[in-house]
This record gives sequence, C-alpha cells and structure tokens, in this order.
Amino acid sequence: MRTHFDYIIVGAGSAGCVLADRLSADGASQVLLLEAGGRNEELMVRMPRGMVKIWAKPTWYWPFPAERQGERPAGETWYYGKGLGGSSAVNGTWYFRGQPRDFDAWEAQGNKGWNWAQIERCYRELEDYRGTPGGYSQRGRRGPMQVTEVPRGDAALTGALLEAARQAGIPVHADVNTPGTQVAGRTQQTVDARGNRVTAYTAFLGHARNRANLTILTGALVRRVTFEGKQATGILAQVDGREVAFTATRTILTAGVLQTPKLLQLSGIGPAAVLARHGIEVVHENPHVGRNMNEHMMVALSWRLNKARGLNHQFRGWRAYMHGLRYILGGKGLMASLLPEVSVMASVESDPDWPDLQIGISPYSMAQSEDDKPEAGRGETEKRPGITATAFCLRPNSHGYVEIASTDPAAPPRLVPQWFSAPEDRVTIQRAMRKVREVMAQPALAAYVGEETVPGPSVQSDEEIQKAANWLVSTGLHGTGTCRMGPDAADSVVDGGLRVHGVRGLYVADCSAMPTAISGNTNGPAIAFAWRAAEVISSEA
Repeated sequence: MRTHFDYIIVGAGSAGCVLADRLSADGASQVLLLEAGGRNEELMVRMPRGMVKIWAKPTWYWPFPAERQGERPAGETWYYGKGLGGSSAVNGTWYFRGQPRDFDAWEAQGNKGWNWAQIERCYRELEDYRGTPGGYSQRGRRGPMQVTEVPRGDAALTGALLEAARQAGIPVHADVNTPGTQVAGRTQQTVDARGNRVTAYTAFLGHARNRANLTILTGALVRRVTFEGKQATGILAQVDGREVAFTATRTILTAGVLQTPKLLQLSGIGPAAVLARHGIEVVHENPHVGRNMNEHMMVALSWRLNKARGLNHQFRGWRAYMHGLRYILGGKGLMASLLPEVSVMASVESDPDWPDLQIGISPYSMAQSEDDKPEAGRGETEKRPGITATAFCLRPNSHGYVEIASTDPAAPPRLVPQWFSAPEDRVTIQRAMRKVREVMAQPALAAYVGEETVPGPSVQSDEEIQKAANWLVSTGLHGTGTCRMGPDAADSVVDGGLRVHGVRGLYVADCSAMPTAISGNTNGPAIAFAWRAAEVISSEA
C-alpha cells in the first residue's frame, strides 16, 4: 500500500470528491481520498426518494446529538451523510447556487479571489443544466454534474402556486436560480434525466476513480493530522483494523462543518481550554475552531388541501411499493424525485436583491404536533390530503458551536446550536412564518388551501407564533463557518488560500471554511467552493 502522496483529502463528501477529481486530473499528482463510511452503491441511495427509507440509519448517516436548549424539545439530532458522496448521496437533492452578495461579502472581508464572479464561473464549468431554456443565461451545459427540474405534477396546482407567489410580490422566473432577485419557479434538483440521484462521487469521480494517481480508501477513520513542529506531515488513520500513517506534502480537510473542526481539535489546533480538558498537546491555539457556526432555521407549516387530491395517499400502504417497483423498472414516477415542484426565494428582512427566506411548497403533509414531531418532515404522511410549505430562514444572527467531547475519533463532538441566542432571530422566525402564510393566503390558492393544520389558525400573536416556533424549528443541515476563512488569524481559522492559520501544509476546503451563511441549500455551493479551492490550492505548486 502506498503511504506517501502529494495530496491527502480527508472526507469524500461534496467537497472532497470534487477536490480529488480536480487535483488528480493532471495524471501526475498522487492523491489519496479517505472516507470513513462505505461506498453508497445501494438502490436506496440511487433512488432520490429512497432517502426517506434509510433516513438516520448509521450505514449512511453520522448522528450528531444536540444539547437541549431552553424551551426547545429534547432529543434534537442532526444527521449528515456518511460514505462516498457524503451528504450529496443522502440529502434532499434541492439545488440552489446561493446569491451574489453571499460570495462578494467574502471578498469584502479580505478573502481575495472569493467573489461571485469567480464562483459563477465555477458553476458554469461544473454544471450540466437540463432545465427550462430561455431563463438566466449563465448556466453550465457541458459540466460533469447534471441538474434538472423536478418533473411536472398537478399542472393546475403548480400554476396556482406560482401565481400566488406573484400576487405576494415575488416575480416568477423560468430559472429559479436567477441571481440577485426574489424569485419563484420550478424547483431544481441534483437528479439526472434518467431519475438517478447525482452525487458528488458519481458526478466527479465516476470517470476519475480509475486514474492510476488517485487512491480512494473507504472504511478509513482518521484519528488526527500529524505534525513535525508546525508542519503538517499527513494523517494517522484506522484502516482495516490497523493504524496506518499516511504522509503528504499537503493535507486537506473536507470532513464537513461538524467533523472538520473536530479533527482540527483532535490534532492540537483549537481552543486551548478544550484541548487541555482532553489532554491534547497544543500545536497551535486558535479559539475560533468550531465557533461561528451558521445554520438555517427550518419550519414546516401545513394546511388541508382542497380540490386537488395531493400526494398523501400515494405514500401509504401498497401504493408506496407500486411506486418503488415503477422506479426499479424504468427510473420514473414519484420515487425519482423528492422535492416540492415549486420553490420561492423571498426577502423578509433584507433587500430584494438578496433573498433571506427560502420556501418549498409540496402537495403532501406529515403528521406532526408539539407532542409528536417527526424529524424534519420525514415521518408518515397524513391520511387526509394536505399541503406543506417548508421554509428556511437563511441568515440567522445566532451562532452555535462544536467542540470535541472525547479523544475517540468515532465519537460525535459536542454540538450546541444556540437557537434564538440572538434575540432578533425571534423576530426573524415570526416574520418568516407570517410571510409563508401570506403566500398561501393569496387568491390564486383559495380553491386549494383549506384550514391551517400546523401550527393552526389559533396561533396568531407574536407570543403564540414564537411558542410554536420553539418546537417547529429544526436544522436545515446547511451549516457553515466553524473553520471560517479570513485574513486575520486573530478571528478566523484559515486564510484566503484555505491554509490553516499558524501551521504549514494543512488546508480546509469545505463548508466549514465559508465565513457566512449561504442563501440556499449548501450542496451546490460546497461543490462550487471545492472547484475554486482546487484552483487556489494547486496554484501554490
């Protein structure tokens, strides 16, 4: 087994797979990609709606129990993807690029070369967009990652939803990823034209995995980064039950917003008090490792669905098996897509060119109450027809944190979300829920939308809405910032070159390095970020 490489990449998720492809493309650089999980080649991974069946199971997900906070329910757990492709192999497939002001803000903070112009170029190079023509022109058409629109369902209901958004002051565009504006349109997804989930692994390493200079190891649990003084020399990992030291000129962490700061801390980089508590020798003290965690607040509001029959009955009893069989035989039907057909980006507290509320509207509803709340809408559908608007507050002011709870590399870190620790986020969630109600109350939907069932029509005052939000809010699994990028080592973890401050030869190139929240789902931005990161890191050679 080769043990020395030019690059070691830790974590084969959305970012790691892209980096492995890009950095090995020259055919000369020896690249090692390490993944603690498995290969993710099962039917339930390939089938987009299959994630409902495997949700939270340890073969495919890392569980991260969150500390209980205030009036929030107990038992909150965040689940991130495990295995080749990471969360891209088991997520909801919702595809948003983020907004120009997200990325331009990074450069304004001193991170040269990290701006919308560069990221938009990366998107054009990596996308194979198969959506409605005639919209926003800056879409990639020949890249490795196919992006499609959710198949059309009930045309009359879809038209009414888009018209309701228009009546609420939100323009309708052919391309819902039209940047710099509020927008309503058909949802885009990382699912190919044949109904297969597009993961970072299938898109970027399907063609590259046989390169002689690329080594991919699954079942490899990284214990820590190794150092000689301040120089990172590689990693120590458990592979097939034995400890193996791999060395490299450059080591790149892409283990995700929770695991990457954990690995840094296990390796002696982080808050001195945390390291001392676990008997870890300090390589470089940095109190910001694991801090500044940005996360989207997600809520789902439901109504009775009139006139249209909806989808609730389609996922109950024998029909669910019928749809599964249809998918197996031809890659078609309801199992070939997971998402709402209509997506909305609205501005609630920000300027119209920088939407801060994402909404997806689906003609089904889940059984949920304050006493019996399923995980993020992944429970059982109601017996009666319903319609649900799932909303994400995209730029909360509250910041959580993560720190090691053990020196065991397999143990989850301590996760402290700190929901509503910034008082203004209470106003944000109340305004967001009112905005969702405003869209759903428009005349275009009068024939379809009946009585509100969650949280219910009696919830009207600020106090009542906040009480409902305390149990409705859950994680969007869109975390960023725990190893934030910045030019000043006094308040960041990596610089604009993604080099970890205070040491040499060590980089972070995943969502944890993004200094601020993204306006939308993070899978697309993580891939574009890694595409750009490969350019930045390799340019030092």
